[in-house]
Amino acid sequence: MPREIQLTESEKKLILALHKKNISHREIARKINRPKTVVTAFLNDPLKYDSRKRTGRRKKVDERTKQLIIRTASNQTTACANIVNDLCFKKVTMDNQSSYEKVKHLEKDEKRHCPALTTAHKDLRLSWTKAYMTWNNEWHKVVWSDEKKLIWMVLMAFLTTGMISVKRKRFFSTRPRGGGSVMIWASFGWGGKSSICFVDGPTTAKEYREVLKKHLIDIGSCMGGSD
Repeated sequence: MPREIQLTESEKKLILALHKKNISHREIARKINRPKTVVTAFLNDPLKYDSRKRTGRRKKVDERTKQLIIRTASNQTTACANIVNDLCFKKVTMDNQSSYEKVKHLEKDEKRHCPALTTAHKDLRLSWTKAYMTWNNEWHKVVWSDEKKLIWMVLMAFLTTGMISVKRKRFFSTRPRGGGSVMIWASFGWGGKSSICFVDGPTTAKEYREVLKKHLIDIGSCMGGSD
């Protein structure tokens, strides 16, 4: 049960005045709308009232356990609940654990948005690189193109990981849709670059061919060579 709000100076003076008139503690408490125990505690020693240092409740974890939690969170990226389960703590709640991990080299972070890049994607990119790593002047004939979605509305749903170390950033794979965003497309080659094209909404294969027709066909030979 939380302790009562301490008596104000005016209440203290009123209690002393009523006490001098031999009014009972219960009646004084009723007049000032305070519990009888508060009035009694004050009248027992008015000079030392509320001078006792309050240490608060006993800590649930000792210093050794505190250091163990901090060391575990610092050496790996994990959630607070996982630390509790891994270390088999019985008296440590997630709120209590978070309060002990507020140290300089740790911070509570959130995973960032990042498109999925699977193992199959990595293998295909590696095999493609190995197949063309001996090219030299052949690259003069290649035209590179890419598109990028710029998210204007960045207040999206985040996946909270709990307490993690600032040694490295963490991501979760997703490709956000909706919100304020704009898609841009551009290309470049050995001989030059195209203008930036702004694409409206989701693009189908037919619409993508229209983008190439308007922004690449006429200048593609100049960027990639004529051979």
